[in-house]
Amino acid sequence: MKRVLAVAVGLALALATTACGTDDNTPPSARRGPTVTVSDQATLSGAGATFPATIVQEWIKRYKAVAPGVTVNYQAVGSGAGIQQLTSKTVDFAGSDVALKASEQDATGGPGNVVQVPWTAGGLAVAYNLAEQKGLKLSPSTLAGIFAGRITRWDDAAVRADNPGLRLPTTGIQVVHRSDGSGTTQVFTEYLKAVAPEVWTFPTGKDWPAGTAGTGAKGSDGVTAAVKQAAGAIGYSELSFPTQAGLGVASIRNRAGEYVSPTAAGVSTALGSATVNPDMTLKVDYAPDSTGAYPISTVSYLLFYRGGAGTAEDAALKHFATWALTDGQELAEDLDFAPLPRAIVAVALGAVRL
Repeated sequence: MKRVLAVAVGLALALATTACGTDDNTPPSARRGPTVTVSDQATLSGAGATFPATIVQEWIKRYKAVAPGVTVNYQAVGSGAGIQQLTSKTVDFAGSDVALKASEQDATGGPGNVVQVPWTAGGLAVAYNLAEQKGLKLSPSTLAGIFAGRITRWDDAAVRADNPGLRLPTTGIQVVHRSDGSGTTQVFTEYLKAVAPEVWTFPTGKDWPAGTAGTGAKGSDGVTAAVKQAAGAIGYSELSFPTQAGLGVASIRNRAGEYVSPTAAGVSTALGSATVNPDMTLKVDYAPDSTGAYPISTVSYLLFYRGGAGTAEDAALKHFATWALTDGQELAEDLDFAPLPRAIVAVALGAVRL
C-alpha cells in the first residue's frame, strides 16, 4: 500500500510511543495497542456520521466479546448533529466525516480540547436506479452537471459520451441529496468543487446548497431508500448502503483517465496521496494521479474530549478506539470499507493514547 507523505511518517514516529508496526506484512492482530484496564462496568454513548455507521455497529457487536462489561451505543444522526451533541457534552464521543471547523473548536473550549482521529475509510458511492442498467460511468464534469441540475435526462449527450455502447433511457434524472447537516455532503461538494469548478459553482459544506436540483432525505439510509423508490434517481452515500439495497454504483473517472469503482483497493490507493495535518486530520487529494485510485475517497473521524483520565469511561473509550484502529480494521473490506493505511493508524493510536 502506498504510504502517505513523509509528514505522516514523521508524525507517526513521534506519536506512536508504543509501536503499531509499519511493516505492510504485519497483520492488524499483531499490532494491538497497549493493554488497557477496562472497568467491569462502563457505558459509552456516541452519535454522529451515518457514513461509518455500518462498520461502527459491527465494531460494537464484536467488541462486546473483548470487553463484556463495556456497553457502547452509537446513534447515526449525521455529522452536524453529532458535533452538536459533542459540544453540548451529551455524548462521550462523536463521529464526523469532516474535521471540526474553527467555530466548532471554540464551542468545545478551544483548539486541542478534542481529540479527532481517522478511524475508518471508504469510498463515497454514487448510487443510481436504472432498471437493468449496470456499469454506469461518469466523468467529473458530467457528475457535477447532474447534481448542479444542468443535466436532467439519462440520455443526455454528456452521459452518453461517458458510456459508449450503453443503452441509456430517456428517463429524467431525479437527484437525491442529504437534507440534514452531513459530513458526507461536505466531502461530496468539496470533491465537485475540486474537480469541476466551472460546473459546480455552488458553495461546499455540511448543508446541501440552496438553488440546486433535487430532493432531500435524512441520513445515508434515507438517501438510499429515496433512490431505490424512484426510477431514474441518483444520490450519494457510503458504499455499504447502496450495496445492501441492490442499487447500481457508478464508476467515476480519475485524473489518470480510468473509470474506477469505490473498492477497498481504489480507496487505499487514493488515500496514499493524503497529507496528515499537524492536528492529525487528513487533507485528501480528490484528483489523485495514482493508477487505480477512486477519487471520492475519504476517512471518517472519531472525536472525544481530552481529560477524564482515571475514569472508567475514559479507559473504556480509549480501549475501544485502540481496538477499532487495530483488530477492527480487519472487518473493513467485508463491510465495503477500506482499512486505514498503517502510517495513519500509527498517528491515530498515538493521539488516542495521549
